[in-house]
Amino acid sequence: MKSVVAGLTGCMGAGKSTAVKMIRQMVVPVFDSDENVHRLMRENRGMIALFARRHPQSVVRGEIDRGVLSALINEQKLDVRELERMIYPFLETELSGFFARHRHEPVVVLDVPLLFESGWDKFCDKVIVVTAPADVLKKRVFERAGMTDEKYAALTRRQMSDAEKRAKADYVVETQCGIEPVREKLAEILEEIKCAKSF
Repeated sequence: MKSVVAGLTGCMGAGKSTAVKMIRQMVVPVFDSDENVHRLMRENRGMIALFARRHPQSVVRGEIDRGVLSALINEQKLDVRELERMIYPFLETELSGFFARHRHEPVVVLDVPLLFESGWDKFCDKVIVVTAPADVLKKRVFERAGMTDEKYAALTRRQMSDAEKRAKADYVVETQCGIEPVREKLAEILEEIKCAKSF
């Protein structure tokens, strides 16, 4: 029987990383797209060879350098959509392996920051969006090292608005009221998904 795939997403500062930690503590398998991309950039020979052909300066000491990619994007020498087209086929292969390894689990979680923007909600049966009021989101993001108004504007331009994400979600988790309410809500959602699967 196929696992139910729950997508997890949210705008910057929504608390997605904390939510993922909680879900893992509940012993639910999580596919972390960012973690997998970083590993592919370090280890996947095919992906590294592709970048070496198209953007040779992005390969440094045998690995794809994310700092160089960011600079190329900022200099408009690399389009974000082109970058995604280069990465996603390799990432989809990793996702297929994840699904195969966890095919007997009742629920698995797909953690993708740009889930809707990338079209990866197509892999999901349900979508959970973590959210918080706009002022809370911005405050959290600006607590990160190196964040500037310019960088924040560039990052948010790539994102669907919080309101749009919430409208597309099957479940919404508010994160501004503390850790325990979030943990309880996530546990409730995952239990509901598991119970629905059994019918």
